[in-house]
Amino acid sequence: MIFSNTCRRREEIKIIMEPIGYIKSEFKQKQELPRQSVLNTDKRAILEILPKYKEGIEGIKENTYGIILFHFHQSTSSPLKLIPHGKEEMSGVFSSRSPNRPNGIGMSIVKFTKIEGSTLEFEGVDMLDGTPVLDIKPYNPELNPK
Repeated sequence: MIFSNTCRRREEIKIIMEPIGYIKSEFKQKQELPRQSVLNTDKRAILEILPKYKEGIEGIKENTYGIILFHFHQSTSSPLKLIPHGKEEMSGVFSSRSPNRPNGIGMSIVKFTKIEGSTLEFEGVDMLDGTPVLDIKPYNPELNPK
């Protein structure tokens, strides 16, 4: 298979995203955050969708799971090699769940517990207050490898 790069060199491409909403969470400091969303199902947070994206949440139902993609807005860029949490050996950042990443994109699987207007309440919060949300996707366990 041959690929052609007729536009620009790949390292020159810039990707610009704007948030679709923001997280309201009790967590104000990075040190307060749980390691993973699935380890924090007893806490809830709110995703406030910006008005121009409100129609996009139509079809999300209470008591269903979703994937929230967000920006680690308070993390720093990372070296490409690190020692992941709970491990003893150095490995690449892309084989870890570290919040310190080249593009700072986070992903959490959450359970939507209440939907009211343009706000989505969810459990499984592992995001700081004010976290910008980039996208929401449905979670379907049947589409994930077992």
